[in-house]
Formats: sequence, structure tokens, C-alpha cells
Amino acid sequence: MKKFVTILLSVLLMASLLTCFVACDETSDEQLLADYSEQIDREMKGCFDFFWNEAQTNPTSPAYGLVADRAGVTKNANASIASVGFGLAAYVIGVEEGYISRDEAEQRVKGTLQTLLRLQTDGGNATKHGFFTHFLNMSSAKPAIGSEISSIDTAIMLCGALTAAEYFGGEVETLANTIYANVDWTSMRMTRDGKHYIAMTFNSAGTPVTPWDYYAEQLMIYVLGAGSPNEQFRLDDTEYYDFTRTQGNYGGHKFYYSWFGSIFTYQFSHAFIDFRDKIDANGTNWFDNSVEASLAAYNYCRDNAKLSLTYKDGGWGLTACDVPGENGYSGELGCPPRGWTPNENYKSIEGTIAPCGAIGSVVFTPKQSLEALDHYQSIRFINGQYGLLDSYNLDRDYYGMDYIGIDKGISLVMLYNFKCGGVWQLTNGNEYLQNGLEALGFIAQ
Repeated sequence: MKKFVTILLSVLLMASLLTCFVACDETSDEQLLADYSEQIDREMKGCFDFFWNEAQTNPTSPAYGLVADRAGVTKNANASIASVGFGLAAYVIGVEEGYISRDEAEQRVKGTLQTLLRLQTDGGNATKHGFFTHFLNMSSAKPAIGSEISSIDTAIMLCGALTAAEYFGGEVETLANTIYANVDWTSMRMTRDGKHYIAMTFNSAGTPVTPWDYYAEQLMIYVLGAGSPNEQFRLDDTEYYDFTRTQGNYGGHKFYYSWFGSIFTYQFSHAFIDFRDKIDANGTNWFDNSVEASLAAYNYCRDNAKLSLTYKDGGWGLTACDVPGENGYSGELGCPPRGWTPNENYKSIEGTIAPCGAIGSVVFTPKQSLEALDHYQSIRFINGQYGLLDSYNLDRDYYGMDYIGIDKGISLVMLYNFKCGGVWQLTNGNEYLQNGLEALGFIAQ
């Protein structure tokens, strides 16, 4: 009998592991999870702590639940609406990983969504047509000076809200769906040269400007827009099929590339929406596209290792991050091919790496990403309170001393998706996101 119970427990444990684990490709198996479990858990906990600690938690504050854009040497940073979105997903992960109780997480999520709904409906200038300002004051929730209304940052917030809605249900679900229904996607429509696009923002007159006319991180916008619970504000598939798709090749890896080639553009929508084994009406599999882009990014840094100590040392995955000197945050770091210089390498290698670049591709390139995670954690100067700091450059003896919310967010959500597919499992159950995918013509491959 004792032997039978032992065998039964072993079978149940294996079944549990197989149920939790989501195979992302032939190399992402239980062995990788076992080999790198300590590194994964260490970074996930650090990322979670950023969102838990760097949120406004004064219950009387009009900004309750807003999450700082960054923390570290930068003090009194503004909130980022994208950080809020990643934070809402982080609280779900925190419960599942045992960092916090379900009640603690639900209270934080509910209060955050109440803040967001109030901002949408109180007639202030933090929102327009339901879309949120990118940066908000952490105390007053008023728009930061010079900050824009942002379609992509609003979309990230909504994806986090819908993740939490599926997990908690009840009042959280009602709040999230109400906020989502208030976003008028049609107000961001614009036409240029006979093609139809979604805009990045509005100008001061309220006219949508700066189109998403090239492939980048905006896939989630079309899915959310096409799946909107508010039929009046819903998009069809026009804008999705009108943006420019240009295919390039690096080292035998062919894929549709983004304008700057920053690796985050191949990651952000995939953090929340499960594009695996799905193709659109053009036959495009965006998950496979990101696999090829991630392999190209890895190989680019390996091929140019002789030109940069950072690459030679094991860093890879060029992406938007803080850079040395007076330039501050740069969104122009990326690998070829890319829209602005599709067939050229950098004339001079910049050499700054953000750890989140490689880590955020863990579902696409598990072995390469986890090797990078292990390597980054061996560099004393970029490890701290919230796990890995933003960036470093060995050629210039530079170590970025801030943590950036969207970087911690993509790292946390993607590591969790690699570990057990948890966020994907939730969003795969969301009727609005699934309706959006269907409306855009996605079918099982």
C-alpha cells in the first residue's frame, strides 16, 4: 500500500508539472525549468517587488494604485500607465507564486481600477475618448507636463486589467470591462495616402496623429479594438491589414521587422495575447515571427562580439533603455534588419544592453534567454533590490542605476508564461480578446 501511494503521488506530481508547463518550442522543457529555477524565481520576485512597492498605496490619494515609471537613483518619478498594466498582471502572478495573499492582491487591483475609472469619467484631462495619458503624477494623478495621450500604453493597461478580470472575476471584472468599454478605438482612426491606421496619440486640437503605419509592438491594439465590448467603439480589420509589413533576413532568419529593430517590439503584445499556432488571413504567424526576430537579435550580438565587450561578455537583445551620456533613455537601439536602415549594421556599435531584452524573449528563445539571465545575475553591479537593473555597457564602464516598469513587467510576465503559461491561460479565456482575434481573421494553424 505504501509503495502504491508513493507511485500515485509521483504520477500526480508529474501530471501537475505537465499541466503547468507550456511548451514554447522544442527546447523549452522541464529540464530548462529545473536548471534555471533559482535564476527565474530570483528575477520574478525582484520584478514583482517593483510593482508592489513602487505603487501609490495611500488609500486617500487620487492616484491610488498608479505605478511609477521607474525607481532607483531617480526619485519622485511620474507614474506610467503601461507600468499600471504590467502591475495589474504582476499582482495575479504574485498570488500564484505565493508572494502575497489573494485578498491583498484583489484589494490592490480593485482600488487601482477604481482610480482608472474615475480618471476616465471625472471630466479631467488625464484621458480623452477613454484613452489615458502616458505619464501621470504619482500624487495627484494629473497629466505630467508634456505627456501625451497614448494608444499603446492604454492598450498595455487594458491587457493587464483583463488579465486581472479573468483571475478575480466579480467587481474586478466589472470595473475592468467598464474601463475597456469606455475606450473609443474609432477616435484614433486616421487616414494617410489612402491607407487606414490607428494613431499613437492626439494633437492639442484632439485630432489623431502619428500613425502606427509599420509593424511594431501594437498588435494588441487591433485585438482590443476589434473585440471591444462597446459595439459603437469597435474596430473592424481595416487598420490591422493596412499597416506596412516588410520582411527581412539576418543570418538566415526571415521575419517582419520593426522600424528600430528593438527587441521589445516583438515581445509586448505576446506577453498578454497567445499568438502561438495562430495565423491571420495573410498566413502570418506572429509568434513564429518573434522567434525568428529573437534568434536574429541573439546572432547579431554574437556576430559582433569582437566589437563590444558587452556582447563578448554574453549580453544580447538590443532594446530601448537608458544609455550612457546625456542622451538618457533611447528607443533607437535595435538589430538589423530594421525600417530605418534595413540592410546595414550600426556604423559604430553602441554597446548598451538591457537585460530585459533577452529575458523578454524567453518564450521564443528559452535556452539563449535563460543563459543570458544567468549571465546577468553574475554581474554584481546590475543586481539589486528589484532584480536586474535597467542596462549596462562594459565598453564605457556604464551601469544604469534605475529600474524601469515596462522592463520589469515584460521580464516578469514572460518568465511566468514560460514557467506555466499563466497569463496566456487567463487571456485565452477572455471572450473579448478571443472575439478580437476572430474578427481580425486569426484561425488555428
